[in-house]
This record gives sequence, C-alpha cells and structure tokens, in this order.
Amino acid sequence: MLRTVLGFSFLILLSVSAAGSAAEVPSCAVLAAPLAAGARALPPGETDGAAAFAAFRRAAADTARTGEIVEVAARIAALVPGKPVAEGEAGLASCLLRAYVQARYGDRIVRDLQTMLSFRTFEVEGKENWSGPEFVRQREWLAGRAAALGLSFKDYDGRVDEITLPGAPGAKPVLALLAHGDVQGVEGQTWSSPPFEGRRVGERGEKIVGRGTEDDKGPAVAALYALAALKDTGWPLGATVRLVIANGEESSWDEIPYYLARASLPDMTVGLDAAYPVTHAQKGYGVLTFAAGKPAAAPHPGLLRVVRLAGGSGVSIIAERGEALLAPAAAGLKPEAVTAQVTDLARRAAEWAKRHPPARLTVSREDDLVKLVAEGKGGHSSEPRSGHNALGDLTAFLATLDLTLDPPGALALFVGTSVGTETDGQALGLARHDDEIGDLTASLAFLKDQDGQPAAVVNIRQPRGLPQAEIEKRLAERTALFTRRTGVPLTTKVELLSEPHLVPADGKLVSSLLAVWREVTGTAGRPIAVGGGTEARLFPGGVDFGPALSMEHYRGHGTDEYMTVDELHRVAELTVAAIWRLAR
Repeated sequence: MLRTVLGFSFLILLSVSAAGSAAEVPSCAVLAAPLAAGARALPPGETDGAAAFAAFRRAAADTARTGEIVEVAARIAALVPGKPVAEGEAGLASCLLRAYVQARYGDRIVRDLQTMLSFRTFEVEGKENWSGPEFVRQREWLAGRAAALGLSFKDYDGRVDEITLPGAPGAKPVLALLAHGDVQGVEGQTWSSPPFEGRRVGERGEKIVGRGTEDDKGPAVAALYALAALKDTGWPLGATVRLVIANGEESSWDEIPYYLARASLPDMTVGLDAAYPVTHAQKGYGVLTFAAGKPAAAPHPGLLRVVRLAGGSGVSIIAERGEALLAPAAAGLKPEAVTAQVTDLARRAAEWAKRHPPARLTVSREDDLVKLVAEGKGGHSSEPRSGHNALGDLTAFLATLDLTLDPPGALALFVGTSVGTETDGQALGLARHDDEIGDLTASLAFLKDQDGQPAAVVNIRQPRGLPQAEIEKRLAERTALFTRRTGVPLTTKVELLSEPHLVPADGKLVSSLLAVWREVTGTAGRPIAVGGGTEARLFPGGVDFGPALSMEHYRGHGTDEYMTVDELHRVAELTVAAIWRLAR
C-alpha cells in the first residue's frame, strides 16, 4: 500500500496560494515524506473515519515540521474538519486526499470489489433485473457498506441504488457520479479464471479477474471510497455528491428515466464508464437484423448445404466463437467421399485463415455432417480492435464456398460479403466519418434462428448525419440487389436505440476534469469520443471520466476482464480529486 501512495502520481506543481500571496506551495512529490508518515499513522482495523484522517493529517504535519518544508506544516494543520478549505489551499488538500484514499482504503477497495464481483448481476431473459435475487443481494450489501461508512443509501425500486454525501448546510448544487452494477453475461466465452470469483492472478496477484471489474463495478467501488475519504476529512463541500448505481445499463436503460422522474436532476453528471482523460462524445447505438426467407423457386444447388449457423454472446460483445454445420449437397455419399470432403474443406479453411490472421478455423466430422468452427477473441463491440470477431471469419470463409442458396446458405453468403471481417460498414453502404465523433463501426453479434428463419444481428455505432431513414434506404438497396441475383428474399430491421451525444470540449465540466487529469498524472490530455454508449448521455451535459486508459484495449465485455490493483487505486485517486475540484 505504501508503495502505491508514494509511487504513482504525486507529480504536479500546485498553484500558488490565494490571490495576493506569492508563497509557492510545494509539489505533491515534495510532500512524499509527510504523506508516507500519514499513511503509517493510520490506525488499523475498522476505526472511525474522522479519527483516521485526523491521525493522518497530524502525522503529515509533524513530519513536515521536521523536514525542509516547515512552512507547509501549519497549512496542513489548519485543514481542520468543519472549516471550509480556502481556495489557495485546495491543491494542498487534494494532495492529502489523494494519498489518504489509497492509504486508508486501498485494501478495502480491492476486497469489496471482489465481493461485488461475486454477485451475478447479469440479465436473465424474460425477467426484470430489479427483483432478481442476485441484484437484491448486491443492493443489500451496498446498503450495508454505505451505512458502515456513514453515507446515506436510497433504493429506487431496485432500478437505481443511490449513495449520498451531503454538502454543507445550504449547498444546493448536486454532482452525480454515475456507475452501474449490472454486467454482461459470459455465455459463449471461455475464461481462464472463474468470472464471478474476483480472483487475483499474476506473479504478484496484481490482476483482479472477474466480470465487471472494469465495466463497471471497479469504478463503483472506487467512487464509494472516494466519498468515504471526503466524509472523513470533515471539510464542508459546496455541493451534494450522489453515487448513482444503475442496474439496467447493459440491457434496457429503462432505469435512468425512472430515476430522473423521481429524483432531482443533478447540476453536473460524471459517468465512470468509458475512458480517460475525459469522454465528451459518444456515437449512437443501433441494431441491424437480417433474416433470410424461402426462395420462390428452387434454390441454386451448391456442393455444400448450410444446415445451421450459430454464435454470439451479446449485442455489445465481440463474438469469440461461431460454428456452422454443413452437409454435402449430394445425398448418399460413401463414408470415404465424406472424409475426402472434410479433408478438402480443412485444407481450404487453413489456407484462408493463413491469409487472414489471426483467424482460427477448424473442420471436423460430425456423423454425416461437417462442422466448421471459428474462434476469435472477445471484446467490446464498440471498439472492434479490442477483440477479434469469430462470426466475421466464419461467414467470410463460408462466402468463398459453393453453397446451396436456401435460406441458411443465402444468409451466410450475404453476411459474409456484406459484413464479414469488415468493421466500418463499407460493404453495407454505411461507412461514415465524423471529425468530432469518429467513424461508424459495425460488429456481427449473432448468428441464430429467429422466428423460424436464419438471422444475423449486427451492432453499429454511428456518428452524426446518418438517420434511420437513410440507413433503411441504403440497406434496402443492397438486399434488393441480393434478392434479384439469388432469388432469396431478405428482410431487414433497423433499430437506432440512441442518438450521438456531444458535450462541448471547451465547457466548464470538461475543462475541470482535464485539469484533474493533469493534476494527478502530470500529463496534458484532450477530450475523446467513444463508440460505446454510456448512460451519461441521458443526463444534460453528461460526460465520462475513466476508468479505461484506452478504449482500443478496453477489457469490459471481454473474456478474462480484469483491472490491476494499481489501476483500481488510480481510479480512486482520480475520482476523489475530481469530486474535490467539482464539489468543493
């Protein structure tokens, strides 16, 4: 713990004191010895938070007196509970807060995340999350943790759990920290560590592996203890801070409108569900469904007939496995002929995979059928480079074969040539670039039977300027052309579930969070746009602040999702610094 306190990010030179004072406050790095002394002085066990911070602050001040920064000792000693922190001392107070939240609560953040990961809070088809037993268990646990930390807890009928740190008497502004307690399922994924146990792995146990570590239980726990650290100081805040934990972010998004109809609208909303330094723009979210019907005439006979297509784990998950069952079109082949066909298909699959790395295709015999399996790497569908889509490989390879163009074969051909390994929507006619929000992305999410027809589901993340009517027009042109060529009717359903979201980069909230990022990391940052949709967009002017360093390598939704202990502590440090700047 002490190594983290001293080693991560006390790099920034603080601003000079209040107007008119020329005294320069030392950097947090210069305060390393006092802060380390404060960490050592923390009483063990579940002691009173106010007493713990008082011990931390006294030890830091005492050490400063004996060192070369005697003038700072009095300033530290003056940061007493119940007294507003002067503007000129806000940077010094931030140094104390950032060190304290890690030293006091770093181990508890890890333990509580492991506990929270044990609640299997994923959507069960046909049931609402709100009353699900795992959600109830998690809610009761959160209420207990909030009470133990001296924070208030309110349950909005299971849809949202709200934990509040009140501002000073008369403080009217409200700052909302938005996280979510539901997670994606793990169906169709192969984990090396149990996804709901939160085990620590690695040579030093540095990785906490579990579904929801990064998306979004890790940030939720870090924010909980950021509130606890601020409460421990006793410093009056100019705003009330609410930690809003939603329970339908990975499914319906119904819970936030329900919450906003019953709670006052916050003045500022900072989500903890995307990436640093500040996520100020999000693409829209859409789902395209293609289904193949029966041709009016006899289908084109091919050498192979597709019996079944299957694969996918979730609309927002990059599929890591897909399979097709194929039958020789000629019935009654002798066993040796079937074996020869399997051998030839295996050769062709290996050659195709070699030309399209890192594709992995395997061919095997299953009774009188041929089984083709594609394996990829799971990830978040909003960032195609965060994984590798097995369904794209499967359909792209199938499209190179001579298939019977009945509904399953026709769907494989259409999807393999119109989506396949592409991630930009080019072949669908949907490619689009936005200078502020980025490029459209497309990810093949499911191959399945739907209402008696073979169907493919594609998740798109669209920038501005591509309305639903235009998408429907372009797709209708392509499916009509395919039907004319093959005789197989294709139906298309377009669902745009959210519009692009953009908060001005030069606004106060974005500028303030960029200043926090620079304060903590010592590096300048620029606001970014992401393909992933977060519920911050449901709040006026809402932005996201972390937890990922890069969406290109985002781990949420992927197999073996994890955060390192240092990353988790970094999120707590950045979050407490952000609250302090925005709510003090």
